[in-house]
Amino acid sequence: MISGEMTDPAASPEKNGRVQAVAKAAAVLNCFAPRTPVLSIREITRATGIPRSTVHALCVTLVDARLLEEVPRRGYQLGLGLVPLGGQVLARQSFVEATEGLLGALTRENGIWVLVGQLVDGWIVHLARYVSERHGPVNSRAGLRAPAHRTAGGKAALSLLDDAEVMRRVRLACAAERLPLPDEAALLGQLDDGRRSGYVVSADWRPGRLAIGAPVGAADAVVGGISVVGPSSLFTPQVTGRLAARLVSVAARVGERLSASR
Repeated sequence: MISGEMTDPAASPEKNGRVQAVAKAAAVLNCFAPRTPVLSIREITRATGIPRSTVHALCVTLVDARLLEEVPRRGYQLGLGLVPLGGQVLARQSFVEATEGLLGALTRENGIWVLVGQLVDGWIVHLARYVSERHGPVNSRAGLRAPAHRTAGGKAALSLLDDAEVMRRVRLACAAERLPLPDEAALLGQLDDGRRSGYVVSADWRPGRLAIGAPVGAADAVVGGISVVGPSSLFTPQVTGRLAARLVSVAARVGERLSASR
């Protein structure tokens, strides 16, 4: 290198072998969420703490790579280049395959839908969705993520972890999503109830919606949760009891299949 030549610090590897520029680009991509699908340069700068000029340069570069798309006069959104990448990740997930032939019993109840979600850090990522013949408006779809502690499937998955790990993940998701922390005692109490019964009932995610979630674990690992969701009015005590029993049975069978394949 010529003496005095300037280099871009963001392009230089850190001492631990990681590249700072890549970490910054990942931080930009991770800003986007279902509640914030379009972000301005100012919003990304505020969320990441990265200087505005660097954020602009990263966004332009990510647009060139089709990982972001520019939204005129509004900012940026995730790009179509992420679709085949995400598809490859979903394709290798055995979780959805392990549910094959088991979810029909859950969709026989008119008006509900079934979500299969994987626990990833403090989030539940919906891998698949199945609906009954007559169902109301469906708010969730495959590929969306939500803070785990705000969904039935996510709470069910968290119930397989100890309390300290639960709260570590909850704090991570709340910080990333700029959400207030939940009432810790209430949340952990609900998870304790779920550990005893085998399922969690939750109405935290959408107004007027209720969900029942059961955890799925395999070979001592937490995989995620399966949930049934529908209008609160459908969940009479009889329907709730019937669906919960079916759900716990299905989740256990899925866990057995996953354990056998590992």
